[in-house]
Amino acid sequence: MAAASNQGIASVLGTGMVSHLGTGSQAHVTALASEPPEVSWVGAGELEDGKRLPYRGVAGAPSLPDMMDAAAEQALREAGLVGSRRAGMGLFLGSSSLQIGDCEVAYHEARKKDPDAVPMGGERSGYGVVADVLARRLGLGGPRLTFNTACSSSANAALYAARMIARGELETALILGTESYNRMSLLGFASLMLISDTGARPFDAGRDGLVLGEGVGALVLGRAGAGQAVQFHGGANRCDTSSATNSRPDAIAAVMQSALDEARIPASDVTAIKAHGTSTPSNDEAEGAGMRLTFGDGVPPFTSMKGHLGHTLGACGALETAALVSVLKAGFLPATAGFTEMDSELGIEPLESNRPAGDGFYLLNYFGFGGNNTSLVLRYAS
Repeated sequence: MAAASNQGIASVLGTGMVSHLGTGSQAHVTALASEPPEVSWVGAGELEDGKRLPYRGVAGAPSLPDMMDAAAEQALREAGLVGSRRAGMGLFLGSSSLQIGDCEVAYHEARKKDPDAVPMGGERSGYGVVADVLARRLGLGGPRLTFNTACSSSANAALYAARMIARGELETALILGTESYNRMSLLGFASLMLISDTGARPFDAGRDGLVLGEGVGALVLGRAGAGQAVQFHGGANRCDTSSATNSRPDAIAAVMQSALDEARIPASDVTAIKAHGTSTPSNDEAEGAGMRLTFGDGVPPFTSMKGHLGHTLGACGALETAALVSVLKAGFLPATAGFTEMDSELGIEPLESNRPAGDGFYLLNYFGFGGNNTSLVLRYAS
């Protein structure tokens, strides 16, 4: 089945990234081509009862606004959008925590004065307020939309932006996915026994949990045109109501197939998959089985970036998409860091080493708690 023409398709005009791997496209390309850096640890002074948990934080602990500004400006400048050219741009903001860390700090400060203080965010908190402030600061005069669908948040932001551009409702859009350190997310995942003390090992036989991370990913999307290497050709968002925290293989297969249907391509046309690959036993089992349902014995090469970046939750949609765009332009697909032994129950294995990237269609998976699952289809042409 033929893919759609360029008419009604959004292109990636610019990317920006701030994460444990560094700042900017080149830092991420260099890091993803190599073994991941040592993981950081959160412990004394942060967690009670002597707990010590791994975390891929950003060096220097910059504030969330600083990280958002840095990633946004990288993407906007790469796209050549400065000054008045931003006036009609839309802003699509996705996060699973956003200002939770700031609220935690404010709450603990308030408790020093009043032990009965209530953990309120205040009038300056909230996704809409942050989007308004950010749009004013960056000079974006278009519509502002926010997304909070757990780990698919910024993937959904990108999907909706691409659709609005395809329908002619927008010329350009800035997508931001954000995740900054907060105790609630870290201890919440620890309470579910999903944090690994030995590191993330996506799809590995010995995987025993994930490592969280922080970061901001930015994408600038615009109308497709000649000479633009990466285009959005489709995507889908579906809700799996079978469990609050686990996904069913058939639900994962369904969202991947829906994305391929929207892109108007058969499964056999997929060049490679950027898997969600969190390194938890249940996620990787379900995603692996879902890929087998969709592709049969012809599962394309696939990789997970979470061994390098950590699981950046609501930011991973924009951050991992931006990272994939960058490595494709650099000419390679990265190995799945942490993977050493195939899980015989999965029957498939991710990339163990970097490999050259070819032109073609790439499927990107993002799955969230609450069963909010999203798959995107990008076309890369060097």
